[in-house]
Amino acid sequence: MYPFNQCTSTRTGKPLSTYQCSFSAQQAADQTKINYGRVMVPYQCERCDYWHLCPEDRHTPCETCDYCTSSEGKPKQLYKSERAAQKRADCLREERGITLSVYECPHHDGWHLTKSCGW
Repeated sequence: MYPFNQCTSTRTGKPLSTYQCSFSAQQAADQTKINYGRVMVPYQCERCDYWHLCPEDRHTPCETCDYCTSSEGKPKQLYKSERAAQKRADCLREERGITLSVYECPHHDGWHLTKSCGW
């Protein structure tokens, strides 16, 4: 596992609840639905390797592309569909005021985000 660094919400800046396994995270998601009526999706964090919860309407599953990199040289995230990539771009625009475009990965079956219009 990665060294533990407290992950925080990009929307609120508050620490995210952390779960050591998918089972614990799913139990917390189920309890959240019962207690608050909110549908949450467990996901394993690439940053800390623990599990967190995400509201279902904001969940954008992705994986790290083993070929494409950002302008900073970091691996890009690969979204399984154009719709998932666009959903993530919309979330980032709402949260951070960043306008991103989506484009199909030229090397894998998936989609990326870009700041450039003419990538």
